[in-house]
Amino acid sequence: MDSIPANRRLWNQISSAYQHEHDPQIGASPRLWGMYSVPDAHLHALGDVTGKRVLELGCGAGQWSRALAAEGATVVGLDLSEAQLAAAARAMGAARYPLVQGAAEQLPFAAASFDLVFCDFGGLSWAPPHLAVPQAARVLRRGGRLVFNVASPWFEACYDEAAGRVTTTLQQDYFGLDTIAEGDGATSYQLTYGGWVKVLRGAGLVIDDLIEPRPGPGTSNGYNETDPPDWAHRWPAELLWVTHKP
Repeated sequence: MDSIPANRRLWNQISSAYQHEHDPQIGASPRLWGMYSVPDAHLHALGDVTGKRVLELGCGAGQWSRALAAEGATVVGLDLSEAQLAAAARAMGAARYPLVQGAAEQLPFAAASFDLVFCDFGGLSWAPPHLAVPQAARVLRRGGRLVFNVASPWFEACYDEAAGRVTTTLQQDYFGLDTIAEGDGATSYQLTYGGWVKVLRGAGLVIDDLIEPRPGPGTSNGYNETDPPDWAHRWPAELLWVTHKP
């Protein structure tokens, strides 16, 4: 399924509104993961990036990329959307880094180009994982790491489309998770736990950790309504995969 054209149109259309609504949360401080802005200092997923060549898959307005560039990484920010890349260019600080338009399933980089490939609800949420994960593995050097955060399959399985919120009731089949219609032909992607393991191992990656970020009670979700409000404190809303290329 070629979701690139529709996903590109969607993000070009919504980029301005998305950044207006979410940049204050995403960019509140460096290295904040996911819907609940859990600090990487608590999760220890990325580690020291000083002197490393880093690729962000789906950089958006560059909140992560500019933080890592300021830490001394050689960062490349990739995004499918021209509007998102324009937002990243406007927000770029003193630590400059290149921006590249491209799709996670068709990376325009040579093999063994990066020490770290990562995303936070970026390219590995908006590209078919069976295509995007092997691409990420291809551009990693030996010993390089792929680290990415995506929605938990349980979060998706409990999403009530009619009510527009996540509930405590299963709304769709766990084993039916695959593509999610996002409107106007755009598509995001979801796998089961076993599906992610199969794709990662099939790309030759070693799984070092699976972190389930757990926000504290009362932590707000700036993206989705949940019922009860502390849903993600009780059940995993996100999966943060930490892998490396042997």
